[in-house]
Amino acid sequence: MSKNPKGGTMHYARIILTLTLAFLALAGPWPAAAEEEFVTALTGKFPPFSYYDNQGNLAGFDVDVSREIALRINRESRIIATEWDGILAGLLAEKYDAIIGSMAITPARQESVDFSAPYYHSGAQLFVHRDNPDKVYSIEECKGLAVAVVLGETYQHYLEERFPDIEVVTLKSAAEIFAMLEQKRITGFVTDRLVGAWQTKEAGRPFVPVGEMLYKERIGIPVRKDSPELLSQINTALAEMEDDGTMQRIHQRYFGLGKTSSSTLGTMEPTVIATKLLKGFAVSLGIALAALLLGFALAIPSGLLLTFQRGNLKPLHFLVRGFVDFIRGTPVLIQLLFVWLGLGLSPFPAAILTLGICAMAYMAEVIRAGLMSVDPGQDLGARALGLSPLDRFRFVVWPQAFRIAIPPLMNCVVALLKDTALVSIISIPELIREAQSIISVTFEPGLYYLIAGLMFFAVTFPLMKLSDRVERSIKAKGFAHD
Repeated sequence: MSKNPKGGTMHYARIILTLTLAFLALAGPWPAAAEEEFVTALTGKFPPFSYYDNQGNLAGFDVDVSREIALRINRESRIIATEWDGILAGLLAEKYDAIIGSMAITPARQESVDFSAPYYHSGAQLFVHRDNPDKVYSIEECKGLAVAVVLGETYQHYLEERFPDIEVVTLKSAAEIFAMLEQKRITGFVTDRLVGAWQTKEAGRPFVPVGEMLYKERIGIPVRKDSPELLSQINTALAEMEDDGTMQRIHQRYFGLGKTSSSTLGTMEPTVIATKLLKGFAVSLGIALAALLLGFALAIPSGLLLTFQRGNLKPLHFLVRGFVDFIRGTPVLIQLLFVWLGLGLSPFPAAILTLGICAMAYMAEVIRAGLMSVDPGQDLGARALGLSPLDRFRFVVWPQAFRIAIPPLMNCVVALLKDTALVSIISIPELIREAQSIISVTFEPGLYYLIAGLMFFAVTFPLMKLSDRVERSIKAKGFAHD
């Protein structure tokens, strides 16, 4: 007796749905920080406030302040390095307890979060190259010229509002800005006065401040508005640090006469660099593999449903069609942030789920095309032999469709591997994130971005060659049209 084809399809659909729900259940929301932990966030790319030392560990003024506060409120310090442009959203999404990353207190930010008392004061300052090829000596003389800021910093809003004639260039980190100014591709940059001074004096950068300080800033520690008790504890700790001289000692360590030796800044041990790059690449490959397995498992039933434009499965067809089109028509970065912040998943499950769903959308289209490329006569011939619908699919249609789909599926795998570079935005220490942390210390973006690119290429190139070989083999066996 022949098997019911709809029953077989629904059986596989139930399995996929069960696996997906199990994955989401295991992923769960970001686990609440243990009560004894004080989880704080910073970028790790803002020396000397936060950077990676020559052993690859987080260090800097903000790091020391964070650990000292944790000690005084009797909690264990845990510091998360994440991107600046998403750091406030991460706090609101309860990814950490506070941000100790040199964040200026502004009225706009105070509408969303509560700030502690200021723990230091600084201000915005324009820096230019020592050669000063554009001959500017104040911000008013930068009309029509390119001035860089880090994306999301208050300096960007200040320049755009007060000096609309300036071409504001936004970059991801200070290291990229310094590299561009050294190459004289921008006129100057606006940053924290202390950071600019440190770069000039300690890191040997050929930059000089020009003009008056643009404005003063009060730097505080933001917490969520539903954390008044934590805010009170932080304020008490900051007051104690000021009273007993701890804050001044930390400040002197990085900016005063007793500052950290230059030999420990601007350098990183080669073994530490190699370890960070390899660990980051292993994370990238692991995420890509998990996402690939999830995406391929979902792509088979989805691709099959995309071929059912009539019959009882028509509603499911339109549902899958709409979902696939939506995923393919929206940026992966937005999907990633939605899953991480909107659904509240922890970083790794969010990355795997997002990239897996994205891979599913593209693979489903490939599988649909492969299934439709099989001659209908093949199915009719199998039907004449008395094969059940499931057996006709398993032994006749699917093997031919899969062979044809292999080359474009390999392209999907290559694209998926490259998309793992996006997950650094949700604080996953993958290859690009690790390369950027190295660059923030060594200030050699060209070298380490090249190394990261070569590491990706070492994996993607064999995959591309394998795809070409499989495609030639398929053509030679007559499974595809020349």
